[in-house]
Amino acid sequence: MPDRLDSKTAASSFFGLRGRILAISLLPMLLAALVLAIYFSHRSIRDIETSLQHQGSNLVRHLAEAAAYDLYAGQPIYLKRLLDYERGIHSAEVIGLSKPNGEWWLISGRGNLLNNLGGISGQTHWRRDDLLYFRHAVSLDPVLADDQPGSTTVDGKQVIGYITAVIRTTSIEQAKSEIITATFTLLSLLIVASGLLAWHLSTRLSQPLTETIRTINAITGGNLEARIRVQRTGELHALVKGVNRMADGLENKTRDLESSIREATAHLVQQKQAADTATTAKSRFLAAASHDLRQPLHTLMLLVGALRERLAASDKETMQMAEHIEASALTMGSLLNTLLDLSRLDAGNIVARHECFPAAELLDSIEQQFAPLAMEKGLRLRVHKSDLDVFSDPALLERVLANLVANAIRYTDRGGVLVGVRRVQKDWARFEVWDSGTGIPEEFQARIFEEFFQLDNHERGYGKGLGLGLSIVLRLVRLLGSNVSVTSKPGQGSCFKVRAVRCELPPGCSRLRTDTSVSIANQPMVAFIDDEVRILEAMLALFEQWGIEAATGEDARSVIQDCRQIGRKPDAIISDYRLAEGRTGVEAIAELRAEFGPDIPALLVTGDTAATTLQALDASGLPVLHKPLKPAKLRALLSHMLSQRKP
Repeated sequence: MPDRLDSKTAASSFFGLRGRILAISLLPMLLAALVLAIYFSHRSIRDIETSLQHQGSNLVRHLAEAAAYDLYAGQPIYLKRLLDYERGIHSAEVIGLSKPNGEWWLISGRGNLLNNLGGISGQTHWRRDDLLYFRHAVSLDPVLADDQPGSTTVDGKQVIGYITAVIRTTSIEQAKSEIITATFTLLSLLIVASGLLAWHLSTRLSQPLTETIRTINAITGGNLEARIRVQRTGELHALVKGVNRMADGLENKTRDLESSIREATAHLVQQKQAADTATTAKSRFLAAASHDLRQPLHTLMLLVGALRERLAASDKETMQMAEHIEASALTMGSLLNTLLDLSRLDAGNIVARHECFPAAELLDSIEQQFAPLAMEKGLRLRVHKSDLDVFSDPALLERVLANLVANAIRYTDRGGVLVGVRRVQKDWARFEVWDSGTGIPEEFQARIFEEFFQLDNHERGYGKGLGLGLSIVLRLVRLLGSNVSVTSKPGQGSCFKVRAVRCELPPGCSRLRTDTSVSIANQPMVAFIDDEVRILEAMLALFEQWGIEAATGEDARSVIQDCRQIGRKPDAIISDYRLAEGRTGVEAIAELRAEFGPDIPALLVTGDTAATTLQALDASGLPVLHKPLKPAKLRALLSHMLSQRKP
């Protein structure tokens, strides 16, 4: 796709280049030719008009001179013939001879064209539509002429009449049409010839550049053998040769680089294969060694037990020695089990088998395993039950939680450990293990999942393990297609979280129903509603810090479902005012109260300051907090609401 775009871009750019070349070469010539054509056409037409003017003026002057002597000689017949003759020669429409008073003596041609000429006395030529009128006075010397009434004298001569000739301008229009046609025909031929020449020149100029761009695009696309085939002389030839030399150098360097990369890759592959072989051999050795050592270790533990039974209670030193031997054997067994797990994971012998199962079964198993251990250490192990179903490998997920709970108990001296599963989103759940132990500094939180890393066992005391528990957890969650995260503060404890996919058991499958009576009766539960997932997660984290159980969701229905799964009704309700699908927090609170009781205290949260919203909030009668919320203010109001709850 990028190559096609580059080709289109190159084509359009070179079309623009060719267009600019054509414009530079043609536009000045076109403008000059057009100006010259207009100028010479106008001049030719003006010359024709001037010639016709001279022709008409000369005609009437010539006739006026001839008519004067014919009239004086009394030969009107010859004058009439002269008028007819001149009219035919000069293509005149009509020629007439009139008396000084306007009465016509002789008319040759269309006499109707001489009507209504009374208002133009004194003019020698004029125009009406497509007709040109020419007039000249017929005059004699006063010595020869008889005085006539109404006659006038011009330049000392007596005017005895007027010669008037009418000529059509058809010749002018015809000549104008011919000139324009000839001029623009010649101009068109010139434009075509110049355009062809300019197109040829632009092609010779742009083709090498086009080929250069195409070659560069081909080289960029990976075709290092592409070269410019267009050869020209001059500067373009130098450009083509330079680009081809650059392509040759690039191809040679690329081939050398590819050869170096292949050699380095082959070397790395060999090293990786050697490392994999060593890792596999190590894993197999550890697996075989741990397996082989478990039998004599088991025998040793049995012999130690038998020895303790035979020893007298009064022999305290021997009894204490036997207990130390037993403790060492137990520690050795735990270490061997850890090494076996790690070796099996590294060797790829463990395969995850996912299925949908109730989370409560897993939590019950964790409680049964670690409740005695926590009690022995003086800690309280609390397990929150849930009706959620998760899709994972139950055995591997249990081992993950078991490692996390064992670590939590090991690094907690007072307080307790909390284990549970939380519905995070519609399709996700999150197992959480909380403790009140020593905590983990932030700079070490990423390293605790490394092999053999321990914060408080720098001397490598064998009683504190090998530091492989969290490394095994990380491998297991990756095998499950999940992840593990930790949040911790020194002196305040830690929380490990493992994500799992939610699912629904098929109808008819048995589900383990948990007894919700083990929920923390003294711990309040708040229902929180907001259609923003990020706000839900932030409030959830805040409630956890305050030690408040929370049922959260994007609407009332999801919160009601969450409360049913927890097995408790909410002690307080907090809802955003504007929810999805045009619903409001007032409606959501009403739904929750209808489900769990009308006396549950409730609170509205809003960031809307519109007048209609404020009126609706006032009409609801519910307390309101405006965003952004201050946690201290929210906690104070929430404490007041919880203090008003009914038992």
